[in-house]
Amino acid sequence: MSHTSELDGIHTLDEFVLQLRALKMRAGNPSITEITRRVHRDWRRAGRPRSELPARSTVGNCFQTGRRRPNSDLLLAVVRALAGDDRALVAAWSRALHHTLGEAASGPGVRVTDRIPPPPDGPLVRDAVLDEALRLADLSGNGRTVVLEGPAGAGKTTLAHALARGLAARGTGGPVLVVDLHGTHPQAAPANPFTVLGHLLRALGAPPARVPSSTDGRSVLLRRLLAGSGALLLLDDAYDAAQVRPLLPGPRAGHTVVTTRRFPAGPDVGGRVRVPPCGPADSLRVLRGVAGAARIDTDPLAARLIAEAVGHLPQGLALVGRHIADHPDWPLADYHEDVVASLVLRGGMGRSFAASERRVSREARRLLRLLTLLPAAHADTDAAARLSGTRPEETRALLAELVASGLVEDVGPGLYGLGRLVHAYARTRLRLDEPVSRVQEALSRLHRQPVRSAETVGN
Repeated sequence: MSHTSELDGIHTLDEFVLQLRALKMRAGNPSITEITRRVHRDWRRAGRPRSELPARSTVGNCFQTGRRRPNSDLLLAVVRALAGDDRALVAAWSRALHHTLGEAASGPGVRVTDRIPPPPDGPLVRDAVLDEALRLADLSGNGRTVVLEGPAGAGKTTLAHALARGLAARGTGGPVLVVDLHGTHPQAAPANPFTVLGHLLRALGAPPARVPSSTDGRSVLLRRLLAGSGALLLLDDAYDAAQVRPLLPGPRAGHTVVTTRRFPAGPDVGGRVRVPPCGPADSLRVLRGVAGAARIDTDPLAARLIAEAVGHLPQGLALVGRHIADHPDWPLADYHEDVVASLVLRGGMGRSFAASERRVSREARRLLRLLTLLPAAHADTDAAARLSGTRPEETRALLAELVASGLVEDVGPGLYGLGRLVHAYARTRLRLDEPVSRVQEALSRLHRQPVRSAETVGN
């Protein structure tokens, strides 16, 4: 079955998929269910966790054209499931796939640097979070890896840089490697682990001829090169655990710091530290540090309202603080909630929320918009189901998508809430994305029975 000449003419992913269909036919046209069974068998043998085993529909999608974000590991697993023990054929398909994707195309803008960015202007007010991260980074059970996890705008990258500087200062002088994984980049797809590994290996001086042509091979070489080196690896803006796991150099290398908006449920890749919004006092310190204490202290009440309007998110506080500093003639009282939301969303956080939305289904995005119709800050599954017109079990699955993406917060048993800025973003999208008639239908369903809000739950 070693037909490889047709692989030479592959230039696009769709052409690769068409050849994959032909390979399936030559292999006896096994069913998708059978191919899925073979992939599960191979991945279990390789020690992959159960949570990473693909669903039948995911395997079926490998044979569909028009895909934008291919999973190269899964595509090659499907090839192996069809090619059996023909290693030469699998190697040819691997070369064809990675040539087709192209390192730049599969990870746009991936860049490895050896410098930790300097601290930003203004105070870093997250001492408790940093202390917890430092503690977890040294626990042997975490593989000397710590994951900073939190919503958009929580300041994870700034904290990661501070943590990396602290680890490097007490380290062994090993190499420092900083990578942006583009997990929620507004324009680039999440970086392919195969591509990132290639950049890391080249940064470490590996000759191109020694760089393997598979993700697993590159992972092994990375661990070998970094073993005992005391290296510090910072993986910023991870999409999910599956993207990160091949990049981990292992506990013998040194420390690894990862930032992510939210990993889905499944095996951890290290000790996790939740990065929450600032507290009220720290929010005022951020505003003072960016806008100047003289401006903020002229109207402490207005400053507190500004902090509340951005949900105490450091990125939002910095954006508004810079506007205050640049507009000394604006009274703080003029920064009411709508103005603050507009400044922050247009300043970049709107794009951040849009990037988070790309992680969820169209139905979950629609539910996010409809949740802004609720009169209370929090709502239960029943209210969300009436708004969306879906069954409670389907609604819970949609809410789980939104929680996993960091757009909705699970605030208690069966209760969900939107942050102030996410609410403002979703309300704007509601006006643009949902026709008035559909909104009216949702409101009609909502008012058929009383909504159990956070206030009624507490009574």
